[in-house]
Amino acid sequence: MATQKGGRGNPRQGNLRGSLFGVRPVPSPVLQSSSDGSKSKMGFLIALCCMVLVFVLLLPLLGSIYYDTLAVQRESKQQIERMERLRQQLEYERKQLERLKNDNSVLIPGQLPDGRPPQNP
Repeated sequence: MATQKGGRGNPRQGNLRGSLFGVRPVPSPVLQSSSDGSKSKMGFLIALCCMVLVFVLLLPLLGSIYYDTLAVQRESKQQIERMERLRQQLEYERKQLERLKNDNSVLIPGQLPDGRPPQNP
């Protein structure tokens, strides 16, 4: 039942006919090169020129983008360092202010810390 005689195959097999090694020939226009080889060479040269032109135009663009990225990274690193220094300075000033608040003595210009005026020699 799986193999039927008379040249008709199983309808589920579709267009497969013959043995497993039955290979259909490829249509001739696919295998043969066109008689107009100069057109294909010209098309190849045009495509090659277009690709080179695009490459030449994109290479400087990519280079400038890369250098801009490096410049932005360097600038952001400097900004972060500057912010860190400012933060440390503010922290130092805040500690000094706290220390002055905790120290009950108020320094008046022209007086010593114990409150008496300085002696001139």
